[in-house]
Amino acid sequence: MKTSALRIAGASALLAWGAVGLSACGTTSGATPASSESTTPTPTQTLASAYTSEELTAIVAQLKDAQGKPLTMMSGADLQKSIDQAKSMLASISVEPAECAPLALGGQAASTEGTAVAAGVAQDAATGASTGVSLAFRADAKVLEQGIAQGEVLNKCSAMSFTTGGTKVDLKLTKLDGLGSTPGTIAYRTDTALADGRKQSAITGQVLQDGVLVTVITSGGASEEEATSRAGKMLDEAAALVGK
Repeated sequence: MKTSALRIAGASALLAWGAVGLSACGTTSGATPASSESTTPTPTQTLASAYTSEELTAIVAQLKDAQGKPLTMMSGADLQKSIDQAKSMLASISVEPAECAPLALGGQAASTEGTAVAAGVAQDAATGASTGVSLAFRADAKVLEQGIAQGEVLNKCSAMSFTTGGTKVDLKLTKLDGLGSTPGTIAYRTDTALADGRKQSAITGQVLQDGVLVTVITSGGASEEEATSRAGKMLDEAAALVGK
C-alpha cells in the first residue's frame, strides 16, 4: 500500500469519525479506561440549541483557509463514503499492541445516522498543507463526548505500530497544550514513521462548543509550528461561529 494512500485514508477516516462523535481516540465499548491522575473528565454541557446538518453546513461555509478561500464542503454522504473506504482499507491492518487496535482502527463503527454533520477541507498544492474541519451535533451529548480524545487513552496507546501489505508503520500520539484559545480544547500530534525513514505528522484539535463537537485536522505546510497554528486558528474560528 502506498504511504500517500494510507495517509489520505487515515485523515479522511479521522475527520469523518470526529464528525459523527465516534473519534478514533474515544474509549471503545467494553474497554476499561486506565486510571490517570492527570486526566480531566470532559464536563457535560447543557445544550443551548439544536442544530441541523444544514445549519452546521452554513457555519462551515463561513470558514476560510490560510489564503482566505472558502473550504471545499463535504456532504454527509461524502463523510460516510470516506468511512466505508477507510474501513475497507484498514481491515487488513495488524496492530501492536493488540489492545490498541480499536484506537488505531477507529474504535466503534461510525455512522452519520442520527447525527447532524458538516465538514470542509482545504489543500494548498504549493505548500502541501491540508486542513479539515468537521462539526457534529447529536441530541445525546454523551455520545459526542465519547468522540473527544481522552488523556488516559493517549497515554496507554502513545506508541503503536501497524503492518499492512508487508509495510510496517510506527505510530506515535503526543498530547499537545496551547492549541488555539478556546477553553476545553484537547489536541494531539500523530506521527507516523516508515521503515525506510519517511515520516509524516498531523495535528488534531477538538472541543465541545455549545453541544457541537468541533474537530480540526491539519498536516503538511511550512512546519509543525505552522500546522499547529493553522489548526488552532481554524478551531477557534469554528467554535466562535457556533451559537451565534
